[in-house]
Amino acid sequence: MKTINFPISSPNNCQENPLAFVSGDIIHILYPNGEVEAATAEQVDRRQTKNPLDKCLVWGFIGDF
Repeated sequence: MKTINFPISSPNNCQENPLAFVSGDIIHILYPNGEVEAATAEQVDRRQTKNPLDKCLVWGFIGDF
């Protein structure tokens, strides 16, 4: 299992971006400040998340990490 430490900073990008993981029907968005947002695909489609998913550094399944 990999450990992810917060805050996340990317040396190639001055803007810190969230991570997104899919687990079943829920999308977990982890922000660099440690905040976690859980959303459904419907909420994402309606743009009801704090940030759009195209801003995320990682897209994947929790089981992969």
